[in-house]
Amino acid sequence: MAAAAGVSPTTVSHALSGKRAVSADTRERILKAIEEQNYRPNMVARSLRSRKTHSVALLLVDIANPYYPAVARAVHDVLAIEGYVSFIGNTDGDAETERRLLEEMAARGVDGVVMQPMALSAVEVREIVGPAMPLVIIGNETGEMPADWVGTDDTGGLTEAVAHLARKGVRDFGFIDGPPETVTESLRLAGFRAAGFRAAVAAAGLEVRERWIEYGPFARDGGAAAAARLLDRADRPRAVLCANDLMAIGALEAARQAGLRVPDDIAIVGFDDIETAALVTPRLTTVVNPASAVGGACARTILWRVENGPDAPYRRTLLPTRLVVRESA
Repeated sequence: MAAAAGVSPTTVSHALSGKRAVSADTRERILKAIEEQNYRPNMVARSLRSRKTHSVALLLVDIANPYYPAVARAVHDVLAIEGYVSFIGNTDGDAETERRLLEEMAARGVDGVVMQPMALSAVEVREIVGPAMPLVIIGNETGEMPADWVGTDDTGGLTEAVAHLARKGVRDFGFIDGPPETVTESLRLAGFRAAGFRAAVAAAGLEVRERWIEYGPFARDGGAAAAARLLDRADRPRAVLCANDLMAIGALEAARQAGLRVPDDIAIVGFDDIETAALVTPRLTTVVNPASAVGGACARTILWRVENGPDAPYRRTLLPTRLVVRESA
């Protein structure tokens, strides 16, 4: 291709990378030769020279949950501007899958990893990818973490939701969280949001009744089954908060099947504000968990880490949440 343009391979490299100036006439000849010969850069050779693959692994819990595609799209858009691509892996919150994908991505030489671990701790993730790999953890921070971190103020959003319901006279709150086997690690979604719920109820000066905290898969069916158990009790709570919107939508279904009116008989609050939250009947009151902002912050952080290396201090990014009041509470 360099011969076709009448220049040296070095000049072609300068023209494509933009790292050194070439004349407008030379650049035009190179671009014309590229078009005529249908040239495609050899990314493998380029990565060997630069020691970068311009790729980032994005490991998500459940790509079928509408929250995570919004995160992935924001990561993609920010990375694409800088010439990076993202490889998406679905972990299902399974320890073996998380470990296997981390090992595979590290072996493929990605420049960084963005991940929300559910079964592995952040320390375990760091041990797998090694000390030098740029790593951004999506989740909830408790203490020192061996990685850059992006999270949301879950407790603040739940506190706003409880306060909203308390102003309407609600004093009895239930909560539906993720599978109980994930509660042991407060870095993970399950357990942390239950803790945030307890803090929110306490902040309102009310009592937390542990018998009104149920667990199930982070899915519509999981929320429906957990809500059915709560609503079947003679002393059922007056309101149910859920760890995500899919579970809350399941809770709406359980309430209908139980012959209860929402919000007159039972108020239901979700978390995330996925698009479907505004489309169900009644429309779901929920805490906005800013997926696009989370994804954008993760991408910008991983790019910063790639540029600054492993010795720079870890970054912490906490994004605000807020309550959106609709019809379910």
